Amino acid sequence: MIWTDAHVAQGFAWADGVVSFGVPDHDGPCLIEVQPFDSGALMADALWAVQVPFEVTETLMIGTLFDMRPVNIPVGQCNLVFEALAGRDDHAFVFNLKFVKTDRPDFAILRQGDALTTDVVLRKLAELA
Repeated sequence: MIWTDAHVAQGFAWADGVVSFGVPDHDGPCLIEVQPFDSGALMADALWAVQVPFEVTETLMIGTLFDMRPVNIPVGQCNLVFEALAGRDDHAFVFNLKFVKTDRPDFAILRQGDALTTDVVLRKLAELA
């Protein structure tokens, strides 16, 4: 994905079938938790959270650029909610990926916090590198 200043401000870059979420650099290891059947309700202590439309058509590869793992999520349309929480144990942050089934997937900044510099979606589509 080619990130623009707008993508950095909103915390995500999205294209059909792929999404990248912005995370702090050099803070230490982070934990990613995947929740395939979620209501979408934010945790009270979420530092920031964004939502993007996502259609699951097959097994997903989730992780970082250098550490991807296959994850089975039920096929269909959903809102993918990325929620950042303070770290625990030896992790700098915990990132929740919540897959919320819906007939009306949409983009949203759910919680701006200190990590995002905008409270509205500035750019929906990112170019693939």
